[in-house]
Amino acid sequence: RRVEVLLNATTRRDVSGKVVGVIGVGQDISERKYAEEEKARVAQELQSFIDTANAPILGIDVNGLISEWNNKAAEITGFSSDEVMGQSLVEVYITEEFRASVKQVLDNALKGNETANFEFPLYTKDERRVEVLL
Repeated sequence: RRVEVLLNATTRRDVSGKVVGVIGVGQDISERKYAEEEKARVAQELQSFIDTANAPILGIDVNGLISEWNNKAAEITGFSSDEVMGQSLVEVYITEEFRASVKQVLDNALKGNETANFEFPLYTKDERRVEVLL
């Protein structure tokens, strides 16, 4: 079995200060490395799931800026992920009459209060209105 070792090495000197070798202290970090690799694999699988989902998936950060925009969201809206990332979801992509209610739902979600089956309109790149169920 392969063992991952974290090695710290320092010179070994005799009483006169002459270098006579190296002393190494090793630490088995195999479990930590395995956990890091597993975490990265799971994150990659999750990202792949998000990207290929047959439903639009969008996410915002705590400031309301778009941080996730999957392929289906891009297909439906015409806006690529690169175009929307870092933009305010509510201020830029939600119709004016629904901005306050969408903002309230998102603010509640950021506080841990979920809302099911909230419907709101979103404008596409070619200015079509699509209904989104959140």
